[in-house]
Amino acid sequence: MTRPAHFPRRPRQTGLTLIELMVAMLLGLVVVGAVVSVLLTSRQSYTTTSGLSQLQDNARIAFELMARDIRQAGSSPCGNTTVNDMLAGNGWYRWVNGAGLFGVDDATNLSPLPASPAPSSGFPALVTRGAGTVSASLIQTNTGCSAKVPMQTAPSDVGIIANDLVFACDGTQAYVFQAAAFNAGLPLASNGTPGNSAAQLSCQSFGSSAYVAPYQAYAWYVGPAGQGAPQGTQSLYRAHYTGNQLVSDEIVRGVTNLQISYLTTGPNLVNAGSLAANAWNTVNAVRLALTLQTVTNPQNTTPNQERLVRTLDTTIRLR
Repeated sequence: MTRPAHFPRRPRQTGLTLIELMVAMLLGLVVVGAVVSVLLTSRQSYTTTSGLSQLQDNARIAFELMARDIRQAGSSPCGNTTVNDMLAGNGWYRWVNGAGLFGVDDATNLSPLPASPAPSSGFPALVTRGAGTVSASLIQTNTGCSAKVPMQTAPSDVGIIANDLVFACDGTQAYVFQAAAFNAGLPLASNGTPGNSAAQLSCQSFGSSAYVAPYQAYAWYVGPAGQGAPQGTQSLYRAHYTGNQLVSDEIVRGVTNLQISYLTTGPNLVNAGSLAANAWNTVNAVRLALTLQTVTNPQNTTPNQERLVRTLDTTIRLR
């Protein structure tokens, strides 16, 4: 007689209890929360580091360019102590013998005022004046120079174009004027901007070691930022004459404060208003303090995200 086959009993299939499911979900939420927290912290750290890097880069650019102009202030390729300024008007661009720079405590007191954009009230301004890079094109010696500075070739190697301001000198004389269109000579502009105060130079023939260079007169000031910046943002500008017009270059954005003070013969730094007109040739150092904030597109800014603000300063000695 055949015995019936024996089949083992299958274990009962059981699922998760409600308590087990809730514990698992809680643990999952804890893990996800920790990951999200790490990501948010990393993002905030990256944003802060990027913002600080932006502020430091902007300050470095501003200080480097301003330092270059300040150290160049009052420079003459020929070492002249007296310069004949032929430019018209009485603006900040005019050469002042013995002083290559000056400042004002309120940039709106500059004359003429840069128009686009105009300076913001309450910020100081700094003006530097001097000769730029000397051209390899040589002034013709022993040639009359009443109507123009005679050149062997046009000095295009240093960027001098028609209606630019020019510095020409030798060991005994130096002239600043606005040059008209030229080929191998630099005639005075007859109706340019700012123009010349006379139709001819009162110079003698240029001798040996005569040079020509761009005349670099710059006005540093703070004004409203250009297109694309958040409303109320201020920028640092550098104004100068080129090609028969006064233009302003936007250097850095996010400027909230600019302080400029000067060191003269005394031990203390003073502001521009404390210096008499004839005392600017005693300035031997300039201290700059620039307060910057990060500039962020408002569409990419969360309500709780604050802009970083830092104040950086430097002291620059005149040569």
